Amino acid sequence: MDTKPVKPKLHGIIDYIFSGIQVVAPIILGLNNKAAKTYGALGTGFLAVNALTDTPAGLKHLLSFKGHQKTDLGFLSGLSLLSFMNYIRRDKKALAFHLGFLMAAIAHYILTDYNANRLRKV
Repeated sequence: MDTKPVKPKLHGIIDYIFSGIQVVAPIILGLNNKAAKTYGALGTGFLAVNALTDTPAGLKHLLSFKGHQKTDLGFLSGLSLLSFMNYIRRDKKALAFHLGFLMAAIAHYILTDYNANRLRKV
């Protein structure tokens, strides 16, 4: 039995918050234009994936929670690679935001019980 604390509903709620952070925070923090646009695109894409995932927080249940897990892995991989982009790496403010967000996203992934939805009847 998985004892991870983040169940599908909470995961979805946190994903909505993360999407909002990606879209709004770079602008509020005054990150460079490329970083702000990149995070805006990532946040918008992540919002769409979350809204289409079969969780209590999802709006249209087209993607299984296990499928969502795979998109989360892809997202984390992309975020990790983004660390090497000059417009992130060479801008101290952008790098600080990026690394903080990346660490939060990794923790969110590790703490999520991606098997919880298997017990839920659809």
